[in-house]
Amino acid sequence: MRQTYCNPLDLGYRYQHMKEGPRVAGFREGADPTLVYFKGKYYLFVSMSAGFWYSEDLLNWDFHADPGLLIYDYAPDVRQVGNYLYFCASRKGRNCPILRTADPLTEPFTEVSAPFAFWDPDLFCDDDGRVYFYWGCSNIAPIYGVELDPDTMTLSVKSRSDLRQ
Repeated sequence: MRQTYCNPLDLGYRYQHMKEGPRVAGFREGADPTLVYFKGKYYLFVSMSAGFWYSEDLLNWDFHADPGLLIYDYAPDVRQVGNYLYFCASRKGRNCPILRTADPLTEPFTEVSAPFAFWDPDLFCDDDGRVYFYWGCSNIAPIYGVELDPDTMTLSVKSRSDLRQ
């Protein structure tokens, strides 16, 4: 028998409006979701969740609490670069950390860099191994982009010279 599943996933989001009584899907919010497949599992990150969900089949999900994941920063972006899973999220007015782990279920995310302040990040690793970082969310400001050094997650030499011009 074929089954179809659709949104919303029945996940107990931390950041949600709850009324007394049974959970009502219409009142849930899993803002700014990022889903990534890494080392045989799917990982789902949402704003202000104090952790993430993981699944082997996209149907059955388990929550992994991780309060060190910048729980008050918004719009998380998670990407695989090499053997690591990188995490970053939006923060107003100060540099935003970029964190990484080789196994999110058994080791903590640790800070690699905090290159600058950004909003609505997107990390991209091209097929040639070069890493690009884009950010921006505004109706008047542009989307910005720079190349990052894939080992340090800081501005590449080329990006630093381009910014000086």
